[in-house]
Parts: sequence; structure tokens; C-alpha cells
Amino acid sequence: MRKTELQINLRNLEHNLSVIKSKTTSVIQAVVKANLYGLQLKQIIEILDSKVESYAVITLDEARDLRKLTKLPILLLQGVHENEDYKTVSEQELDFVLHSSWQIKSIDKFKLASNRLWLKVNTGMNRLGFSEQEFLENYNLMKNKNFRDIVVMSHLASSSDILNQQNQSQINTFDKITDGISSKKSLANSGALFNYPESHYDIVRTGIALYGGKYQEFGIKSISCLRSKIISIKKISRGETVGYDGMWRAKQDTHIAAIGIGYGDGFPYFSESFSVNINGNLYKTVGKINMDLITIDIGNEKKIKVGDWVELWGYETNLTELSQKFNSISYQLLTNISRRVAKNYLE
Repeated sequence: MRKTELQINLRNLEHNLSVIKSKTTSVIQAVVKANLYGLQLKQIIEILDSKVESYAVITLDEARDLRKLTKLPILLLQGVHENEDYKTVSEQELDFVLHSSWQIKSIDKFKLASNRLWLKVNTGMNRLGFSEQEFLENYNLMKNKNFRDIVVMSHLASSSDILNQQNQSQINTFDKITDGISSKKSLANSGALFNYPESHYDIVRTGIALYGGKYQEFGIKSISCLRSKIISIKKISRGETVGYDGMWRAKQDTHIAAIGIGYGDGFPYFSESFSVNINGNLYKTVGKINMDLITIDIGNEKKIKVGDWVELWGYETNLTELSQKFNSISYQLLTNISRRVAKNYLE
């Protein structure tokens, strides 16, 4: 059996949830889109289900899969993509976002009395959401319809950057627009949870902080460890090259270890060396990653054997810093891991 796996530490997940809850008195919505940031659903939902108020996803397929595992509210973060989608929204009793006028046109054709409506206002991110005037008109229209509840929401553009003045501007705009509105409110994501307590309102929407992709400075722990076993060790001589296009050339006699993971498993493409952990020591990758293999210069270390584990990232890894080596972000590291990488859960 191919020995490449993403270990997922459920105790660290519980720890992160405790840290998050210690920072706010608001209820928590767990953002579990993109197959729960690549970590898969079942085992993690079992941890979260008694500790969060609701979940958030993007697609109807994600919502259907999640509905099999929970009775908690499930929010479609982008709302429907076609008006016919309201049929599934009704059948699955999903929360849904309204951010554009076209989503309203056929809403009365469906039975949505058991659903919670999230009305999105654009406060400056300029991505999704109604303008102030559109929002007020649609809020007055929607509150007279028979929804279970209405939540007013927006989204901060730069919540991880506490020095970015746009954040306070957006918070002020949200306060101004929603002044006098009695509905529940939601603005904060993971970054705002830590950096802007005044943005918490009633419901905080946390994603990456739950899974340890960012915010280690606040006590968040990585919950994942990506590793693969050595499947080959080859001695090469000074001057020989390794891998596609011969980009790496040995400066001295050495040994090259190969592990069975590549960009076909969702690891970022690279041609520059970076460090991996073997038996507690760091070694450099060499050559280009390919679809199914990564090669590592282990020198003349005789203690390293075929079958030893190689960690590409571990529980102590700062995924934000690691992702920067690939001109990427921690979100992409996690969500890109493919289904052919086994997921093993640790209690």
C-alpha cells in the first residue's frame, strides 16, 4: 500500500476551538467549504457538531453531504447559483445568502419558511453584496416574507492585517448601515476574531483558524501533518543530475531519497529546494517535483532507510510561512491535497 498520508490531530482541533471560544462571546459558525479545507468531513464534524452554532459551505453537493452528518443549520455562502437551486435549499432546509438582485426574482415560488436568510451588504470589499440603498430596500422587502430568521452579513477584506485602515472603515460602514436593525449580524471571520473584537456581533464565521492554517501567534495549532515514506535511496556521484531537465547537479558524492508524493497529490509545484524533516533532522529537496515523486539529498546519512517517514509539514510547521516558499497561501496548501492522499485521524 502506498504510504502517503495526511494525519489529522483531533485534539489540536478541539484546542483551536477552545482558543476561538475564549476570544468571543458570539456563537461560532464553522466554515467547512472545499471538503472541510481538504480535511474531509465525518470525523471533524463529530468533534464540531456539539460546539458550533452552524456550518458554511459553497456548493449544494457540499450541503447535501454535510446534511447527512448534522441537523445544525448549513449556510450556502454564495447563495444559489441558479434560481432552480431553491428547490434543494428548501428540501435540505439550508440557510442561504442573498447578495444579488437576480437571486430574489423567483424566491416566492419555493417554500422557505424553515430557512434562515442571510442578507449580504457590501461594505467595501466590492466582491459580493448589495449597496447600502439596495440592502435597505431588500431588507424591508425580505422581513415581510415568511423566513425563519434574517441575518445581516458582510465580509472584511483585510482582517489579518491589523494595520490596514480599511478594516475599521468597513466596520464603521457596517454599523452605520445596520443601525436600528434588530436582526442578528455577522461580520467577523478568523482574522477579525483575533484582531477586531468590535466586529464579532452575533455570529463569528471561522474557517482557517479552526484548522491551524494561520494565527499560531494567538495559540492556534496546526491540526495536520503531511508525510510520505521513502521508497528508494540511490547513490549518485559528483556531477550527476537528478530529475527532469537535470536542474540539480551533485557537487559531491551523495545519496538521493525518493518519496511517493508529488503535485498529483496536490503538493505545490516547485523547482527550488526546501527543507523536509526525516527522523527529526532537516534535509533539502533536490530537482523539480513531479506528479508522483519528490527527491531529497540525504548526503551520506546511513541511519536513513527505505520506509522512513518524511514530513513535508508537521504539527509545529507554520503553514503561512511554508506556503510563502511556493508563492501560495496556507488555504491553498490544505485545500489542494488530493483524495488519493490517505486521511488518518489521531485522537
